[in-house]
Amino acid sequence: MKITTVTMPVSSREDALSEVVGFVLLLALIVVALSLYQVYGVPAAGRENEIAHMNQVKDRFVDYKIALDSLWVVSINTTTTAEGITLSTLFDLGTMGGSTQGGGLFFPVLAPIASGGTFSVNRSPDNLTILVNNDKKVALAPMGEVSYQSSNNYWIQQRYYYQMGGLFLEQDSGTTARLSPTISVYKVNTSNTDNPQYRLKVKIAAIQITGGHEIGGQGIARVNTRLREGVSREPFNDTSNVTIMVDAHDEKAAAAWRQVFIDAVERDGVEWGTADDARPVRIFREGKQVFMICRPEMGTEPTRIQYVDLDVIRANFKVTLQQTIVA
Repeated sequence: MKITTVTMPVSSREDALSEVVGFVLLLALIVVALSLYQVYGVPAAGRENEIAHMNQVKDRFVDYKIALDSLWVVSINTTTTAEGITLSTLFDLGTMGGSTQGGGLFFPVLAPIASGGTFSVNRSPDNLTILVNNDKKVALAPMGEVSYQSSNNYWIQQRYYYQMGGLFLEQDSGTTARLSPTISVYKVNTSNTDNPQYRLKVKIAAIQITGGHEIGGQGIARVNTRLREGVSREPFNDTSNVTIMVDAHDEKAAAAWRQVFIDAVERDGVEWGTADDARPVRIFREGKQVFMICRPEMGTEPTRIQYVDLDVIRANFKVTLQQTIVA
């Protein structure tokens, strides 16, 4: 039996080998590119999505505050009442909103992981107390809050919460008031220039949130808020001492409330201090408690503050939560 051996030309073998090497190099280049994108591109895209989502949460809280303010302002300043009216507001709990999570069409691993979040009512037991001449007149225990806590994968964790008509932002570095609660402190002459009588006006909207609910995950949270009956105004004139105290849930929140009091005083150029004898306003913090004490000034100067007038607006909101998923 005769065996015939066919020998491939050397040039053909080299061409085939070069094609295989080229394909392997191209595949390696694609793998390296995808790996670099997964290491650097995916976190960057996820971070941008989460930053955009947190800005959206902030904007929704701003709209929420404006809507609630409009209800109690209408009820206290006009003959038409908004008591009993319910407002509904939608918040996306995460970057996916109400959509189902599926990732990219061809490469799901190259899509950022969707973030989530938790919406809560009355998560933190912060209290407000107002004393007039050392007699307790207002006690919100608790003040109540509506809050959103992020569950981000690529960006820092943040918590926005609406409290006492203000919007606060809490994160690891501290807590700040993005929108100040409705507190005003200013000086006014209630007489004439020849015989002036200066008064320190302290106006505060004591807004309380009632309810207790929490939902988390992804999807959409619907926040239903009803203005309860009993919106009222309580004036306290010719007082000698008005003390506003906030008992916060932690020292970061207490520091934020201290700054709220300072901003309210400095907006209209009212003098304040931290010493025991500071007048007309003393602001100080002891741990988680913050105090603002307003008193008449001593002396005989005609421009001194002789009286302190307190005006308190009281409103109460009932808040419930409901989670919805859009298929």
